[in-house]
This record gives sequence, C-alpha cells and structure tokens, in this order.
Amino acid sequence: MCINAVYEKIVGQGKPPAPHQEQTWESLSRGQPVVLRAPTGSGKTEAIVLPFLMFSGGRLPARLLYALPLRSLANQTVERINEYAQALSKPQSWRVRLQHGQAPESVLFTADAVAATIDQVITSYACTPLILPLRHGNIPAGAVMSSFVVFDEVHLFDPELGLQATRLICERLNCLGIPYAILSATLPDCVVELWQKELGAEIVEASGEFVQRQVTIQWTGRQLDGRAVLQQINQGCNRILVVCNTVDRAVEIYRQVCEHAQQQGYECNLLHSRFLPEDRERKEEWVLQRFGKSASQGTRAILIATQVVEVGLDISADVLLTEVAPVDALIQRAGRVARWGGQGSVYVYDVASPAPYKQDLVNRTKELLERFRNDSSASLNWDTAKKWVNQILNDEYQRILEESNAYEQVVAQLSRAAFEGSRSRAEAAVRDVNTVEVTVHNNLQAIGTDALRLPTIGVHIGVVKGWMKQAKQKKAPVWRIEIDQQGSDARPSVEVVEITGDKDLSIGDRIVFPPFVLQYSSNYGLHLSAGDQVFQPLPGQGRTLPSSAPWKESWVEHSVRTAYAVEEVLAKEWHAVQALARLLDVDDALIRKAATLVALLHDLGKLSIEWQKKAGILHTAGASDLLAHTDGRVYMNFPPHATVSTYALWDALVDEQVFPRILARAMGFAIAHHHSVRAKEVPKYEFHPQWRSAVEQVLQVCNLAGVLDLNRVVKRQNSPTALRDRFPPLEYECLYTAYVLISRWLRLADRLATGGEDALLRYENWFGRL
Repeated sequence: MCINAVYEKIVGQGKPPAPHQEQTWESLSRGQPVVLRAPTGSGKTEAIVLPFLMFSGGRLPARLLYALPLRSLANQTVERINEYAQALSKPQSWRVRLQHGQAPESVLFTADAVAATIDQVITSYACTPLILPLRHGNIPAGAVMSSFVVFDEVHLFDPELGLQATRLICERLNCLGIPYAILSATLPDCVVELWQKELGAEIVEASGEFVQRQVTIQWTGRQLDGRAVLQQINQGCNRILVVCNTVDRAVEIYRQVCEHAQQQGYECNLLHSRFLPEDRERKEEWVLQRFGKSASQGTRAILIATQVVEVGLDISADVLLTEVAPVDALIQRAGRVARWGGQGSVYVYDVASPAPYKQDLVNRTKELLERFRNDSSASLNWDTAKKWVNQILNDEYQRILEESNAYEQVVAQLSRAAFEGSRSRAEAAVRDVNTVEVTVHNNLQAIGTDALRLPTIGVHIGVVKGWMKQAKQKKAPVWRIEIDQQGSDARPSVEVVEITGDKDLSIGDRIVFPPFVLQYSSNYGLHLSAGDQVFQPLPGQGRTLPSSAPWKESWVEHSVRTAYAVEEVLAKEWHAVQALARLLDVDDALIRKAATLVALLHDLGKLSIEWQKKAGILHTAGASDLLAHTDGRVYMNFPPHATVSTYALWDALVDEQVFPRILARAMGFAIAHHHSVRAKEVPKYEFHPQWRSAVEQVLQVCNLAGVLDLNRVVKRQNSPTALRDRFPPLEYECLYTAYVLISRWLRLADRLATGGEDALLRYENWFGRL
C-alpha cells in the first residue's frame, strides 16, 4: 500500500501527507534512523507509526518500543497505535500494550508495539527494570536492542540525564544497524546536528506552520495569582488556560478563583499528576469537551493545570496565563493557544522559585521575554520558536553535549546500576524526578492478595519520604507490596511487608499508607490530610498466578524443546540476529549456533548428583531418566544450577576455535543468569555418571555434535566457589549487547519450552492485572 493510500485510510478527507511525513516514510522505508523536528500538532506520531505498521518485520524490526516522558502521553499513544493498527487490518493477535507504573501490561516487552515511559526503557536496558523483579531484568534489556525504538517529546528529557541516556541507546542501535527515531518540536540545532553527524540519523525538518494563527506573548513581570485570572474573566475571555510549575501552586490558584469563576458563569477544573487514572481521564474528557475541537464557540471555561498540558492534549485556549519556565516549555504551553488557527494571547508571569527548573534557564528566558516585549509587531510562530530555542538552549546543550562529561557520567551511572542491580541509580541516570507508587488502605489483611489490585498514584520519592515521616510521628504503619521477588519462574510470589523508615524506600516501590495519613479527593487529588476513605481494589481483575511448570520432564526433553523454542524466537528477531553478527563481525549462522547451544546446555547444572538426588533420581539412573523438572517439588530447596552450568562449561566455551571470546563470554553470562540476573555463587557439585551421555544426545539431535570439547567441562567442584565475573560491564558495548540479546532469547525460549506457547502472554497478563 502506497503512502497516500495509507494516509487516506487513517486521516481521510482527501488530505495528502505533509512533506515531513513523506520524507519520514521514505527514510524509514530504507531502514534509516530519523530525527523529526516539526511543530506541535503536525502529525509527528503518524509520521513514525504508519511506516512502522507497513514495514515492520521487513525494513524495520517487528517490535515497536515507543518511549515518552509522561504516562499520560503513553496512554494516548497506545490508543492511537491500536486505532491505526486496526484501520490497517493488523490481525487480532497483533498486540499493542502500555508499560509504566500504573499499567505494567508488557513487562517482558513481548507485545508487537509497546508505549512506555522513558525511565521504563532506559532502566530496562540497564537490567534494572522499575517494575519487573530484578532477577528478570535481562529479558526486557534485550528487547531494547532488538526493537524499533522511538523517543518522542525529547525536549522534555533532562539534557544532562535523559537525553544522554537516549544518546547511548541510539548510539548502540546505530552500531547494530537497527533504525530508531527521535521526535520533538523544540530541540536546538546542536542536538539535531550531533544525531546526524555521529549517530547516523537522517534529519527531517518541517518547513513551517500548518495553520494560520497569530499568537502574541507578553512578559508581565509580576507573579501569578487569582487576581490575574479574575481580570481575564472580567475582560470576557471565553476559554482561559492557566499553567503553574508545581502541583501546590496549581491547587492554590484553583482555590483562589474557582468559586468566583463559577459565579461568573465559568466552568472551572484542576488538572495535575496526582489523580487516579479514572479521575484523570474524566478531567481530560472535561478539558477536551471545553477546549477541544468539538467545543462550542461560546464555551466559558477555565482550566488550571501543571506541565501535564504541555504535550499530548489536543486543546486550544483563547488566552494562556503561565508561570515562566524554560523557553522550550513555554513554547509547548503556547502551542495550546489558537492551536487550529485564529488569534490568541499568552501572558507570562514571574515566579518566587524556579522549581522544578534550573534558575539559569528561567532567568535567560525572562531576559528574552523582556527584549521581545519591546517588539509589539512580533508574534510567536514556528520560525520564532526555533530562533528562541537556539538563542536560549543551543549554547547550553552544546556545552553539555561536547564540553561536559555528562554523557560519560550517565554511562558510568547506568553501568554501576546494572552491575549492582540498583533501580535508584538507574533512574537517577534518566531524570531527577524519581517516583514511587502510592495507594491508601488501612486493612491489608482483610483484602489479602486483592491488595495487588489497589489503584496507585506515582509520587516523587522525596514527597513520599516526607509523608512517611508524618506517618512515623502518628505511629502509623506503612507497607510495601513485593511482587515475584523470591518465587520461581513457575510460581511467582506476592508479599506485603511493613517498612519502618524512608531508608527502606526505593524507586518503583508500591507503598500503602493508612487513610489517617493520606487522603484522596477527586477534585484536588492525593494530598497529606487525615480522613477515613480508602482505595478499593479495581473490579473485574483476576489474580490467578501463571500456571506452573510441567509436573515431570526429562533433562533431554526439556533441553531439546528449549532449543526448538529458541529457533522460533530467533525467527521473529532476525533483525537482531543479523545486527549482532555485524557487530561481532561473524556470520549469522554462528549467532544462531551460539543461541541454540546456550538453549541446549543452560540447565547443565541440573545434571549434578546433588540436583538429581533432590529430584528423586538415583545415582544408577540412565541418561534418559535424568530430570529437568520434577513432580512438583519446591525448587527453592534445590541447589542452584544456572551458575553451575556456566562454571562447568566455561573452559569449553572460551575455546576460540569454536566462538570468538566476546560471544563465548556473553553465552556464559546468559546461562548463569537465566533465572536470576547477577547470580554468581557456585555450590559444591559433582555431575551424575550419565551426564555426558545426556549432553551428547541433545547435541546430536540439534546437529551440534563435536562443537564443544566435552573433555574441558568441569565435572566436579569440591567446595563452594564463585564465578570470576558477576555481570558484564555495560560500557563494554559488544559484550553487553551480545549478553542482553542472547539472555533474552534464552529466557523467552525457556519459558516457552516450560509453559507452552502462551507462557509469555500469561505472565504479562498476570502482571498487568496488578
């Protein structure tokens, strides 16, 4: 289907694609990475998603990983992707899913298209996912290196943190030859140039505005308060948008103006980040009805909000009152004025504190606005916006990109986070705002595992620590819900534990406060106040855990079944297979051989006498009697086997006559970590007398007989020991990339071989029910 036919099917009305959409389509059809810079409301999402839907599995990888700075944006994006996929007749089995703190719908990143927050993507790449248990961290890590990754609204990424982490991902995808995309309306020139010169991106630039609009902007020099809003009411303005920099300021202004505004015939509402999804959705629907395209001309409404309206909401106001913010944020806010044409006004107010922004950027923006105020004939259009962004941000971004060591610091931070399994370190490499999932209840014992279904709100960890101190003063208990931290892959676990201080708090935790510490209001959101209302478990959500492993399966059967499953996984991820082969300068066939061998021998450690004795197998049993899965015995009582597999195989794997050393090391790490990332301890062991016969059988079945010198396998270790290395350094690009890809392939195959073809979906659905 040609581009015009696709856009006609999606957009309709005989509207052809815009030039920047045509150029993006052409670049992606050749498998080229793209940086797209275009105004707000110009169809950037369509420019990226529609080519993916047409070329996925061909010129583009089969999976889309769409990274955004805000959950609300991810929610909207997944709806649009799903709508476009249905319009283009994707099969019902083609899945579009969300992945963030409130909607963990694809924790393993197995859906065909995943809309996620940037912190989910970056921390997953460092094997420290914020929601998925750390022991599974290498599964989504491999997905980042095997997907078509899109970073949207990149101007909202911290230039010293999130932008640098994005740069790392794009750099490594480019080295693999896998395309990616960067989208923004307000990136300075130096960022675009760096991506073009160093990261292989083709630049697509919109030529101008797409509607006839005139927006004037005025610097007031005074602070925003309720009187400024009331003045606009008195002047008869219909649709008034007020944007504050913090939640507390927005609530304060709302309290000041709401009653008077309603007396004057205005509808008034408050929107910020601390509302439950259903209330947030209800409020956004209210906003669209009064500020959206379908709103009637005479609508009289006031919306008081925070940065949540800067991106995502397709709304238009007649006048905007906004607290001063860095120029790119101001331009995004101004994009909500006269959005579909006509005239509008923007009034910018001073602030007592620059929080949450940097003082220098706020000051420089104020200076620019002072100069601009003297030019009464000027308006804020696309050309002016780009000029302003470069005037204020280009030098600062250039210093960060070229002169500072911000990039090196972020790589080092992610590497340390990956090595330690530290969510807080990984999150700190993405942005300063660290969130914890908060819910309210007073009797977890009464609701049992229904606690998993309590709705949550993401709150800055610093705010939550303050709330915890208030709880401690009131001698109120605070709980953490721990999910699948200690259980086996077949039997995930759920626990509720009381925490005693803010030092026990970590990024991504799910925390329960009693109602006499926190209260929730559908009007004001979550706030510190005593009351008696509690959150209720979400209805209509089952809590059945994923089905357990087969009761009994021989070692030979499971090994061969895993090898066949890995072939299915590689068939879907052939882009990544070819990319890894290019990176390591080897043939594709060698990568497939390595993945198959890893699948065959990942459970070699189960062939120890100690493991088989726990499984009820005698020393005299034959090779075909040795087990991989038992008749329901608790695996936590079994000796570790994954690290034993790597320890025993190491000398045979690193024989450079078979595999390059980097590939062999990655294979060893993947085997050691196929149940728990960062596993290192090796128990005392001795292999069963029939181990070699069993191994030779599976190698023969998969045409790999003689690939490894089995005489180099370490059959016995007389005392507990440890692997020489615990984790591959993230800064070692080739090794780390090979590790996360092979680990993902192995772990997906192992789950499929153990639980059947729907095992991955069952696990993700179970997690999504939380």
